[in-house]
Amino acid sequence: MKKVLISILMIFPLIGFSQTNNTDCGLSNDFVEPISSLTKQLKRFNATLDDLKKHVAVENDCTVNDIIVIAMSEQLGNGMYSLCIKGKKMKYKRMGSVFMKNDENPFDVNKSH
Repeated sequence: MKKVLISILMIFPLIGFSQTNNTDCGLSNDFVEPISSLTKQLKRFNATLDDLKKHVAVENDCTVNDIIVIAMSEQLGNGMYSLCIKGKKMKYKRMGSVFMKNDENPFDVNKSH
């Protein structure tokens, strides 16, 4: 009986944690990520949605599966992306083939690190 109770107590937190990803960003369970129409062109420059997710995963110390693309606006030279990262909404942008957080300025040389 004690082993069954311990097993149940260990499983419930995992079930609750795995279901919080979409609800924290206000997404429904049947939400479908948008699909890029420029994948073939952006693939040459490693600037596809998969490349964005890899970049964001490294930058936020999470897995690619923790990232959901909520909305995007893409052109060949740039793009804007709204993401849900481990339950937190964030915005990223692409300039050419470089991804960065929306509030970052790549031309700010006076920024202290």
